[in-house]
Amino acid sequence: MDRIDALRLFCSVAELGSFTKAADREAMTPGAASKQITALEQRLQARLFERTTRSVRLTDAGAALLDRVQPWLDEYDAMEEGVASARLAPAGVLRVTAPVDFGARRLIPIIADFMTEWPKVDVRLSMADRMVDLVNEGFDVGVRIGNLPDSALIARRLAPACMSCVASPAYVERNGMPQHPDDLTRHDMIIDRNKPSPQLLKFEREGEEVEVRVNGRLSLNGAVAAVSAAKAGLGVACSPRWAAVDALERGEVIDVLADWAPEHRFLWAVFPSNRYMTHRVRAFVDYLAKRFDGVV
Repeated sequence: MDRIDALRLFCSVAELGSFTKAADREAMTPGAASKQITALEQRLQARLFERTTRSVRLTDAGAALLDRVQPWLDEYDAMEEGVASARLAPAGVLRVTAPVDFGARRLIPIIADFMTEWPKVDVRLSMADRMVDLVNEGFDVGVRIGNLPDSALIARRLAPACMSCVASPAYVERNGMPQHPDDLTRHDMIIDRNKPSPQLLKFEREGEEVEVRVNGRLSLNGAVAAVSAAKAGLGVACSPRWAAVDALERGEVIDVLADWAPEHRFLWAVFPSNRYMTHRVRAFVDYLAKRFDGVV
């Protein structure tokens, strides 16, 4: 166990870049942490960190060790939790990644409730509008919207993520209300570059499917930003319903092509396909499924 504790401390120092912060996490003094890492280096006959007065950085040997040790420790922790009684409360650090807008708008309130229900779980949420590599970047769960690429990850579908086309009342008064998806080719569309095919829109109505390629003077990245641009009268935004619902309720934007349903996507929870799934990961994914039971 001493060696496992030393490896766990090593991973904490590598993650936090600080002996003091790592020692605080592992409930020891900075001096004891430094001695334990020195003993580990002596046992491995390799220098693991470059230490200066301002920073702690991994050496090449340290980086190589981290790549091998972190997955092993995760597997060991998962095995311990699997052996423990399922009645034990989830505990430990849960690392979650999610898109920026969705994380801030919809996920944080749910995480707050989850942490209230499970007070022994600490959540580290990282928000980014890119395809995060869960395994190599050390995340337990990723919350994603859209079509998932083939991968070794396990995916659980949580709910449909419906889309809406919206514009400000002033814009519609100036430019008219589109009656058919083809009409959007004559309108200023707000292009959200976060979408896989931002200028290709698909609609469905009573079994009829229409595909439209659109253009616009303004392009940006982010669903909330697209709705804000629509509120400002800059054009029509086709965005997730969750990003537009507040503006719709306040009358700042109105539904465009309300009789047509834009192609919706799905909300997913994805996680590495480890042999053992930690209790905290299972509890969090189950909690997401319960809270998103319906349409996002």
